[in-house]
Amino acid sequence: MKPRKKERYIIDTDVCIDFLRGKSKIVQLFSEILESEEVYISVLTVYELFKGAFTEKAQRAVKEFVSYFETIYINHEIAEVGGKFYREYRKKRITLSTVDCLIMATAKVYGLKIITRSIKHYPESQLISEISYELKSP
Repeated sequence: MKPRKKERYIIDTDVCIDFLRGKSKIVQLFSEILESEEVYISVLTVYELFKGAFTEKAQRAVKEFVSYFETIYINHEIAEVGGKFYREYRKKRITLSTVDCLIMATAKVYGLKIITRSIKHYPESQLISEISYELKSP
């Protein structure tokens, strides 16, 4: 039997926040995928998590949480692809946030699938993980 190829994911900020808030479905998800899959976060997710960590306790929790992941930094290629995404969707009268464009570009450049509850923020559907459809925000 041929071994299964590891999945490679980038985790969106909303899912990280759910984990930090102790949402059982997300805690279970992380315990499963961290053991068997390649899981990354964007430096932009690190920024967004620290941006919302107003207490020292919350800052320590974020620091510990992000230490479990390899962080992907924005480089020239990601910036270029992110800019292209923004322009293409803006022409279609869809305005995406800078952070979402860059996370989507990171997924494309690194061949990752995005785990998010906010599927509508990422219109490049081939970059969305199957897991995301199970977590989808109402």
